[in-house]
Order: sequence, then C-alpha cells, then structure tokens
Amino acid sequence: MTETLTDEALTQKGVAALEENLGPVQALRFLALLSRESFDYQAWRDQYFAGTDLDTLFQQAGSLTRR
Repeated sequence: MTETLTDEALTQKGVAALEENLGPVQALRFLALLSRESFDYQAWRDQYFAGTDLDTLFQQAGSLTRR
C-alpha cells in the first residue's frame, strides 16, 4: 500500500520529479503555467479516461501500488 504523504512532502516530491525530468528552469516554467491558467479537473479526467473500462483502471491502479 502506498504511504499517505503530507501536503508538504507531496509538494517536495512533485517538484523534485519535475526538476529531474524537466530541469529546474522548465520545471519552474511549468509551475508558473499552472498557476496562471484555470484548470478544469473534471473535464481533464473525462477526456483522459474516456474509453477506459473499470477493470483496466483497477489493474493500472493496482500496478502502481505494487511498485
């Protein structure tokens, strides 16, 4: 089972992952974009998971918890 992170720990891990994959400049640029633009999570979720059946979603979620 995955550990529950505090908001601070989650923020630190998230920024570290961004910096590792994008580099510090692009990571900050990405974060700035998020803070400027409105984001509709429900619309994103509907688009991202469109066509994904529940069994597949559970399998994907299960594989993440076993890492």
